[in-house]
Order: sequence, then structure tokens, then C-alpha cells
Amino acid sequence: MILIIGAGISGLTVANNLPPVNDFIILEKENFIGGLSTQYSANGYWFDFGGHYFHFQDKPGIKSYLEDFCRFKEFNRKSKTFLLGRYIPFPVQFHLSYLPAPLKNNILDEILSSSDKHKSSHLPLENLHDFLEAHFGTTLFQLFFQPFLTKYYNTELKRLAANMDKGSIPVPDKNQVFAGFKGRTSFESGYNPVIYYPEVSLRDFIKKYAAPVHDRIRYNEEVIEIDANQQMVRTFNGTYYYDTLVTSMPLNQLLKIIKPSDRFPSHQQLQYVSTILTNVILKRRWKLFHWVYLAEEKFPFYRMGFYAVHPYPACYLERNVTPGSPVEMNKERLIPEVAFTLKELQVIKSKDEIVYLDVRRIPVSYVLFDRNWEKTVPPLLEELKKYNIYSIGRYGSWNYSYMSNDIQSARQCARAICE
Repeated sequence: MILIIGAGISGLTVANNLPPVNDFIILEKENFIGGLSTQYSANGYWFDFGGHYFHFQDKPGIKSYLEDFCRFKEFNRKSKTFLLGRYIPFPVQFHLSYLPAPLKNNILDEILSSSDKHKSSHLPLENLHDFLEAHFGTTLFQLFFQPFLTKYYNTELKRLAANMDKGSIPVPDKNQVFAGFKGRTSFESGYNPVIYYPEVSLRDFIKKYAAPVHDRIRYNEEVIEIDANQQMVRTFNGTYYYDTLVTSMPLNQLLKIIKPSDRFPSHQQLQYVSTILTNVILKRRWKLFHWVYLAEEKFPFYRMGFYAVHPYPACYLERNVTPGSPVEMNKERLIPEVAFTLKELQVIKSKDEIVYLDVRRIPVSYVLFDRNWEKTVPPLLEELKKYNIYSIGRYGSWNYSYMSNDIQSARQCARAICE
């Protein structure tokens, strides 16, 4: 028996890639499929859980695989930074011409000199703070990277590993920096210059994706105990025995309920942040970008974005908070913050353009790669495999990833199980 915990995109991918002769079931704690890779309904509107796009860069096989389930719309990514009262194409380090002259001249000099100093020193950079300042210079670091990423990770940057961005922050290339300084716009930087979204909706995609295995899904089956020695899973509704266990639940939650507990590290060693997601329906849409990053302290949110495929003008705003911390979730009290942000961004002219607002808390949203991550997470995943337990997906593997990465690794997991 193969037991799969979670009917999100990773769990469904494993199930879809197991031969039909395999005996497997999927335990889903909710009464719906998809996890964060679907949509929810509020007041008659359907919303995503923030800006979820597919990125198929260097993964043409995943793209063709998913196109068997639905058609996708393709978009050239339009992302921006809002600084000093102006929109700047993202990444800001490649678009210095948008900054005031004295500021951009100083940043250019610092980036070029910082790059040369780093190459000549050969000294390792121990944390994210030092990594960013070494590559981007003090001025740009203090103007954008420090305030934005402190807001994004909700922690001091010196606590985080130097490589924790996993390639999402492009290190300056001299030619691109010069070109951006002279006014050339570069939308090709980063890991997702082209983004994709299901032609109809994310929930339509996930429904079709689950169709081949829908009869194997058991709903409202929240797992409350895993006994690795007995190869047993207990839910509020019953007990299941397995030969192989695949779990996509957040790794910290797995550690809370697994036995023998002395074989695994404490869940408290795994650091993360939660996200407060505010979805908004507007009367009209004035801007055409996909999302904008907000570094300045006057904005309570770190990102605001539009949904690319939606029957109404819809946007989202995100802020990250300490897990378990009390956060204002009252919709009426959030309206002034939302209206202020959208007016500053020239997305609305008055708060009367806000038709409807909904707020949700995403308990586990971004993993923090502190100094303990490298010596804790990879060995833990290997230890779990000794018990025939595969912990996969963005939160199951406790890593930085996106949907096409999760699908690729889940397919590899299915092959490993078959072998």
C-alpha cells in the first residue's frame, strides 16, 4: 500500500505518475483538493492564494506534460518596484536610469567596485546581509534590499544564509547594469521572465489534474499521528497502514506528529513566516503590470499584484508575519491600509473603487534558510527515506521551489517508488 498525504499539486502528481496497478490512496485533510494551488470562494468571487504562476524555464518537458490536462496562457512578466514615488522595472539593479541622477551614479559606482572587491577577496560571505551589501553596494542595499527583504522574511538578514534566495535575486552583471543605467529595459532577468496561467482558472486546472485519481482521494482525513516503526498513519477517522508513505504536509507539522520522536529533530528548529493575504475586487483596472514590490516602510505590504486571468478586476496584497502572532484580520479595519497603498500606487483614485475585500492567513508560506537549515533539513529527509517516507513539495521538502519544480520532483518520487 502506498499512502499519500495531501491532495495538493505534489501529492496529485505522485498519484498521477504511479501505474494504475499500484495500490494507493490519498488522504486530504480538507474537503477540497489543490491546497494552495487552487482557488477559494468568498462572497461569490473566486480568488487565488496570492500570485501563483507556472514557470517553465528550462522545463519544457513539464510544460508539455501539463498541457495534456489544460491549455495555458503565456505572459511576458511585467514586475516592478515602487520607490521614491515612481515605478521601476524589476530587477531594480538593472534599471538604474529610473532613479534620480546623483543616486543612480553613486549606486553604479558601488556595484562595480563591490563586484571587483568581492572577486579579488575570495572571502566567503556568511549571511544574506553581507552577501547583498557585497554585491550591490551600501546605497542600493539600504534603499531597497534591506527594507524589502526584512519585510519579506520578517527577520534580521544577518540570521539568514548567504545563498538563501536560491537564485531569485540576480547578481549584477556589468553589461546589464551599464545597459540599465543608460536606459535599456531588461525583462529577461531572473528565473521567471515568462509566466503561465491556466486558460480558464487554477481551480479548473486542478480539477482536471485530479480527475484520473479522484476515486483514490479520501477527504476530511487530517493526519494526527505517524508511527514510522509500525508504518501506520492515524487520522481523526481511522488508521491506515502503508508500505511506502509520501507526504506533502509542511515538514514542521510532520515532525510534531511522527514517532519515534527521538529519531528526528525538533520542529522548532525549522524557521518560517506566515502570510496575510488580502484579496480585492476593484471597479476598474488602471495599471497593466503583474506585480510590484514594496520596500518602503510606509507600505504595510511587501507586494501588490493583479490576477492575470479573472472575470473581474482583482488584485492581491501580501504581508508576512511571525507564525502564531496576533494580526488584524478584520476586513473593515484593513480597508484604510489597502486604500492608502492602492492610491499611492495609482491603482485606484478613491477607496470607493474597492468593491469587495477578503483576507486569509497562510500559516506556512516562506521557509527561512538560517544557519541550521543545511545541517538539519537534508539529513532529515534522508533519514525519513530509511523508513520508506518521502517528504516532498515546497513545504514537505522545506525548500524554496515553485509549482513546476514541485511537479518535476514529485514525478521523480513516483519513479523512485516504482523502482
